[in-house]
Amino acid sequence: MKYFELGKENEELMVLLHGGGTSYLGVLPTAKKIAERYHVLLVAYDGFNPSEPDTEFRSVAYEAEKLEDYIIANYGGKVDILYGLSYGCRTLMQVLEDNRLAITTAIADGMSLRDYPDIKNDLLKEIYLFFFTGTFFVIMGRAGKLRKWFLAKITGRSRSEADRILYTKASWKSWKNQDRCMIGKKTDYSVFQNTDMHIWYGIKGTVDRKLSANLEELKAKGYPFTCKIFEDMGHGGLIGENTEQFMKEVEKVHHPSTECAGI
Repeated sequence: MKYFELGKENEELMVLLHGGGTSYLGVLPTAKKIAERYHVLLVAYDGFNPSEPDTEFRSVAYEAEKLEDYIIANYGGKVDILYGLSYGCRTLMQVLEDNRLAITTAIADGMSLRDYPDIKNDLLKEIYLFFFTGTFFVIMGRAGKLRKWFLAKITGRSRSEADRILYTKASWKSWKNQDRCMIGKKTDYSVFQNTDMHIWYGIKGTVDRKLSANLEELKAKGYPFTCKIFEDMGHGGLIGENTEQFMKEVEKVHHPSTECAGI
C-alpha cells in the first residue's frame, strides 16, 4: 500500500479510499482540488496501484490495518474526514472498528448495504468467485470499448470518466481476494457511533439503486447516520465529474455551522 499526500500545509486531514477495480489515479484530479482546502491522504491499495504493479490485494482487513497503523504513526490516530467510495466503503467500515482512531466525520459514497453470502465450503466459494467476481473482472478488469460503454451506462457516469478511472492491470488473484475476504463477514453498523456518519448515493445509474436497496431497513434499526440521495449524479459522480459540488457537500456535513452561516 502507498499513500499520496497533497496539501500538507492544511490543518484538517481527509483520507480518500477509492473504489474496487480502479486505482488512485481515478481520484487524483479531485484530490488535487481538495488539497486547496484539506490535507489529503490518498490511499493506493495493493494490487490496484500502477506504481506497485507486482503487489497483490490480500484482504480488506489487511489493507485497513496498514492504513490504521500509518495514521497512528504519522497523525496520532486523528482523522478529520474519512471518505470511502463504493468498495472503499468496506475499508472505511473496517477502519471505523479501530478504537485507537478518532475520526470526526465519515462519508460512505455508494456503499453496499448487502453482505456477501456466508459460504462455508471451499469448493462452493471458488464456484461463487468464478461467477460473481468473474463477471466484474470481465466487465471492469479487462474492459474493452463496449464494456466501458456498458459500465458508464449502469453507473450513470460519462464514457470518458469510465475509461479514466478503470484499472485493467490487476491480477485475477487480486480481484478474487477482494471478494473472498468478504464472504461470511457481517457488516457491523454499530461502528457508526464512532463517528459522525453520512451515506451518499448517486442514483442516475442503476448501481446505487441496488446498493441502497436495504436503506429503509437500516434506518429502521436506529443506527446513527444521515443519508443523502443525488438524483442527477451517477455512482461516485460527485468525486468524479463534480468536484466543486463534492467540496460543498463535504463542508455541509463536516462544518454544518459554517455552511448555515453562509461563510
